[in-house]
Amino acid sequence: MKRRSINYLIVVCMVFSLFMLTFVSSALCGAGEYPERTIMLYVPFGAGGATDLAARTLSSAIPDFLGKPVMVVNKPGASGSICMDFVRKQKPDGYSMMMTAIGTNALYVAMNPRLPFSWDAVDYCARTQLNPNMLVVHPKSPFKTFGDLAKALKNNPGKYKYSTAGPGCIQHLGAVMILEELGLPNDAAIAVHYDSGRACTLAAVQREVDFLTCNVVPLFGLVKGGKLRGLAVTTPERLPDFPDIPTYTELGHPRIDVVGWRGIAGPPGIPDYVVKTWEDAVKKTTQSKYWLKERSLVMSHHIKIQGIIPPSSKGSSLGTGDCLRNWDFW
Repeated sequence: MKRRSINYLIVVCMVFSLFMLTFVSSALCGAGEYPERTIMLYVPFGAGGATDLAARTLSSAIPDFLGKPVMVVNKPGASGSICMDFVRKQKPDGYSMMMTAIGTNALYVAMNPRLPFSWDAVDYCARTQLNPNMLVVHPKSPFKTFGDLAKALKNNPGKYKYSTAGPGCIQHLGAVMILEELGLPNDAAIAVHYDSGRACTLAAVQREVDFLTCNVVPLFGLVKGGKLRGLAVTTPERLPDFPDIPTYTELGHPRIDVVGWRGIAGPPGIPDYVVKTWEDAVKKTTQSKYWLKERSLVMSHHIKIQGIIPPSSKGSSLGTGDCLRNWDFW
């Protein structure tokens, strides 16, 4: 009986050792082979907007450094919170990732404390870009300057409309900051919410709204082509491509300094080796000839890339504290 017990313990120990060996080997194998298949990159807004453009440009270049394809999937709705809620519930294996944006991952959740998640519901891996904003109107608009618009808003509260990609997004924040700077309540202008940056930009082009404050990227060609008129920018100095558009600081409103950022995040609990893989791949991508070429098609000047957050910033808000000084026009 005693010998049988000893034999039983030996078998149990052998099985347990084999299990642990298999487990450790699998873990090490997973760390070394990630990624093994196509990665899904979910975008919190509809196709054609600035975030979608950034994701698709990234997905075209980053496979060279990840080693596997990246498929962009648009999942718009509720200012991107539908996408964020979806991604946070996925398996943290690095195959369901999210293109983050300041509106979705910081502003909207801060404005809606009743949401079942907060900004840290996902793990942040790398920052891909920072984006200054521009205030624009239709070229036939009576507003020739920021002063013209400011005067109209003060004299006619509740009359004028502006477009956004959804409540709490960067377009919404920009307009609210303008109103607050002018000493006006948030309802002094009417917010018209769309489901993407493209849609809210098109609304300005078609004169469905009176003004728009948005990332420079989707506005670049429209302002250059005379489809929209720029009134002010949030950069420290005037943009070389738009020397006639003053900065808010020049206009006496330095507190209007809204700036957007984008990056990559995944479900909570993603392994460190996945985070490191994305950090390295994003860094190499944003320094690649393809990325710089695509960016130069939108912006003809070249400013040093601020592509990666420090590894210690995992789970942070992508290092937004330095956004006002570090610019990547893309």
